[in-house]
Amino acid sequence: MQIGLSGLLAAQRQIATTSHNISNANVDGYSRQRVEQGTQPPYAVGGLAFGQGFGQGTMVRDVDRVYDGFLGTQIREVGAEHQRLSVFHRMSSYVDDILADPAGGITPVLQDFFSAVQDVADDPGSSTARIALLDQGSALSARFQAIEGQFEALAVDTGKRIGETVGEINSMVRSLREVNQDIVNSSSGGGRSAAPDLLDQRDRLLGQLSERVGIQVLERDRGDVSVMVAGGQPLITETEVYQLGTSRDPADPQRLRISYDSGSVSIDLSDKLSGGSLGGLLDFQGGMLDGARGALGRIAIGIAETFNAQQAKGMDLNGALGGDLFSVAGPRVQANSDNSGSASVGAAITDLAALGSGDYTLSYDGANWTLAGAEGGSVSGAGPSLALGGFEVSVGGAPAAGDSFLIQPTRLGASSLEVAISDPKLVAAASAVRSASDLGNAGSGEISAGEVRDGADPNLQQAVELVFADPPSSFDIVDAGSGAVLATGLAYTPGADIDFNGWRLQVSGSPAAGDRFTVESNAGGSADNRNMLAMGELQSAGVLEGGSASFQDAYSATVGFVGSQTRSADINRQAQESLVTTLNARRESVSGVNLDEEAANLVRFQQAYQAAARVIGVADDLFASLLNVI
Repeated sequence: MQIGLSGLLAAQRQIATTSHNISNANVDGYSRQRVEQGTQPPYAVGGLAFGQGFGQGTMVRDVDRVYDGFLGTQIREVGAEHQRLSVFHRMSSYVDDILADPAGGITPVLQDFFSAVQDVADDPGSSTARIALLDQGSALSARFQAIEGQFEALAVDTGKRIGETVGEINSMVRSLREVNQDIVNSSSGGGRSAAPDLLDQRDRLLGQLSERVGIQVLERDRGDVSVMVAGGQPLITETEVYQLGTSRDPADPQRLRISYDSGSVSIDLSDKLSGGSLGGLLDFQGGMLDGARGALGRIAIGIAETFNAQQAKGMDLNGALGGDLFSVAGPRVQANSDNSGSASVGAAITDLAALGSGDYTLSYDGANWTLAGAEGGSVSGAGPSLALGGFEVSVGGAPAAGDSFLIQPTRLGASSLEVAISDPKLVAAASAVRSASDLGNAGSGEISAGEVRDGADPNLQQAVELVFADPPSSFDIVDAGSGAVLATGLAYTPGADIDFNGWRLQVSGSPAAGDRFTVESNAGGSADNRNMLAMGELQSAGVLEGGSASFQDAYSATVGFVGSQTRSADINRQAQESLVTTLNARRESVSGVNLDEEAANLVRFQQAYQAAARVIGVADDLFASLLNVI
């Protein structure tokens, strides 16, 4: 009777487990369960040699899940990388679409602006052409501002996503802690293993958590786990739960900082977290988005600086030297909110060709300042100025050890670019100086039109004469009004550059003794287009990247970088997705429910149940017969 009952109960457990498998066949992450069945200890029968005995039936020792722990770890790690690449690719695609838009990018409006420059060069006295130039300049600045506005919206959205993801991570950590406790309770006492459904629930939470951030998992004998992030910072231990937090970065208030609170100290993990959607967002924010914004700002600053410098070399229709055509903000300097000193820091761009697009950190150690770039390179000194990467910082006040400042040389460039003039007469199309040969010259010498080299020279428009000596192998430069000698005995070489008062020209041929050449202000030169032609040449001039890249080259390089990074992320994402599919298929082959197999098992265990019931029936009949005999 007892043997039959044990078989009946075992078959009942087998049928229940098989039914459970069939019911959960379509549940994601469910692992097939299996009843571990064994024999009852035998009992000895008196008189039998060597302690032989008879069996006492069967028993259910445990219910296990069919699971490969190594495969589960692989799925988590690959899934975290796939999610990181998916988020990075999705966010980067927004930047790529913005910059590479054939109609909405910088390229078409930049070409329109230089076309307007050429129109003024073709007809420098035309008010219509000048108005069109200012309109195209406004359209160019508006396009820079619009793109930067979209980038700013992306930055805000990225920060929001980071905050939401951190909240999801904390919620999952709390849920995982509860499951850990349930697992411990279910396995305590009697040598039982944890309930398989709880272990599946634990693994589902671990999988969801790894999709948010890269984690390391340590499983204990009871089935509960410890979880760590960022190279060993624990989120869950055997007894404690730790949370991630977000706050405004003291170095950059526009950005969220991810902190880890261990109870005694708060640690900034923003640069240490990797993997999962959070890692993808951080990679996009600190790499792709910041790089694109810095590069765009550098191009805007390059346009403003070079056109303003060329404007200063020209003369407008009012007879005045050209003023700034564009206005643009300089480097942004942000003091760390944790600073305790009273230092003041200023920054200015000094070398456009050497200017990079990354950010810099200026820090003080109590004795020296260190200026370090995010893209590499650093310089240290006691002050009051430090130069690096095409800009210079000046420091003053009373700093305290540990004080720091964030320097962003190009971040405000795109958003602040504007046309600085509204009067078309102020466009300096003409050169600031002109030259002429004296009508009484006896020689064959000819003087070039001249070009302005330094529009800031205070004597640029001083009227001077080049007077050739006897013999004419040398010449003097004299003030055209007073006759005062400004330079004497200058050697004459036909066609050689003559630099003076911020201008450069050449005299060729064979001047005679006493021949004179005049250089003076170009006031009234409304038909002169030399300065506007020089502006047109800026379209292909090497301005950035050490003088090797034009504005269009720099923009194309930025578009190419963003496109290649986006494409690379997509290729790697697809590879990881294929690997995820393969690993999931392998997991299903090990842990998945095969309905055909379970149906066969159901029939087999049903037959075992019926057979055990028959054993009980036979025992009942025998017992009844015995009672009848008695």
